[in-house]
Amino acid sequence: MRRFLLILLVMFLGAAALQATEPALQLSGAGPGAVTVSPRTVANLPVVERDVTFATSKGPSTARYKGVLLWEVLQANKALDGLDLKAQLGRTILVNAKDGYRIAFSIGEIHPDFGNLPLMLVTAIDGKPLEQEWRLVAPGDKRGARAVRDVVKIELR
Repeated sequence: MRRFLLILLVMFLGAAALQATEPALQLSGAGPGAVTVSPRTVANLPVVERDVTFATSKGPSTARYKGVLLWEVLQANKALDGLDLKAQLGRTILVNAKDGYRIAFSIGEIHPDFGNLPLMLVTAIDGKPLEQEWRLVAPGDKRGARAVRDVVKIELR
């Protein structure tokens, strides 16, 4: 009996450890409550891959990013439903990192009919899946300042 309980405890703790390492972030302002975004919740969205090069203070940085477009995440969560185009274009996106770093984007920048910036929530870099927090990348930016590591919250305002 003790052996059975021990095995059950190990299985439970193992499952909890696996869940703890899955990247997750909160999407707020997309309805009455915050939505948790994880690799499982975006698994049915179209996957995009981009080779991205940014200028950094240490020279150019190039990587192949794989993930989903933030626009698709917003659409899947009906974040802009009920808003006419003018109201949508008046909204902003505030991306918050674990260390307090924050960057703002406008809906007009990522809307497919306007700026069409392929703002990506990254699930893998150079073929290696992310193991901890999300990363957000803005392909097309010349500098990497709007590429955010360890994203924990995205606010739609």
